[in-house]
Amino acid sequence: MIGISQNKWQARWSGRHLVLPGLLLVLAVQAQAVLALDVFTLWRQPEIPLAITEGDWVIYRTQSLAGGRQEVSITRIACLDLNSGSDEKTWLLELLPMVEDEGLLIPVPGEGVQLRLSRDLLDREGSFLAAIVESIQWRDGVARKISAAELRADPLVAATLASDFEPDHIEQKSATTRIIQGTQFLCDQFVMSAADTQSATLPAGEMIQITTREIVAAVHPDIPFLGLAYVSERIRAESHLDPPSRRMRAPAPRVKVEVMELVAFGHDAVSVLLGSEASEASD
Repeated sequence: MIGISQNKWQARWSGRHLVLPGLLLVLAVQAQAVLALDVFTLWRQPEIPLAITEGDWVIYRTQSLAGGRQEVSITRIACLDLNSGSDEKTWLLELLPMVEDEGLLIPVPGEGVQLRLSRDLLDREGSFLAAIVESIQWRDGVARKISAAELRADPLVAATLASDFEPDHIEQKSATTRIIQGTQFLCDQFVMSAADTQSATLPAGEMIQITTREIVAAVHPDIPFLGLAYVSERIRAESHLDPPSRRMRAPAPRVKVEVMELVAFGHDAVSVLLGSEASEASD
């Protein structure tokens, strides 16, 4: 619970309604800090296949819609082979931002992240970020090792593997067909949902925010990593004051929708970042 004193947060009047910008910002930041759809969101769920093999690669296109704004990103994730950095205890993953040029998907030159990941991840325990042994960030063709805190702040990592989802309810739906690279895949389909409640203490009562998160995933075991052919996520945050007040209003409900679609995959991954002659890793 968050205690917010009347002196700390400055209230302002809007007509006959009292608005607390600072309070709403606190609730919004707390809710969004752990809510993001990414490739490894469902890695701890036993219903979802988890297989990481040297040479595997996937490319996902993600669309996000929130507050009337739409964002689109394309990311390639590859597990490098033993000759390129993986070993018996770890995998070396390469995350690359991609752009589309005349129908072709190409990596953004000199940009990306390499992660050395413990093979203990297959135990499906703990946090995904805790399984990362080492990380190297490329910017403008220059590479440097980064700390765990810097890794969490990296936008590419945040959009790819920053969240660990624990659903309250899981329901298996009818199988669905997805077409990827001209091939049909009959995918298992799951609906997973969770709810989180946060509150802030005010002089007039408590502002309570309930955030619901629903993920629909279509998976097939032949697809690398988590078998994800398609994933959609809907997040809705609603607030109310307890007890109700005629002078104070809660923020309007907020909805965020993300869709992640598999564009292509394969088993012949080669490093893009290691081939950058301008790169030089440093502590």
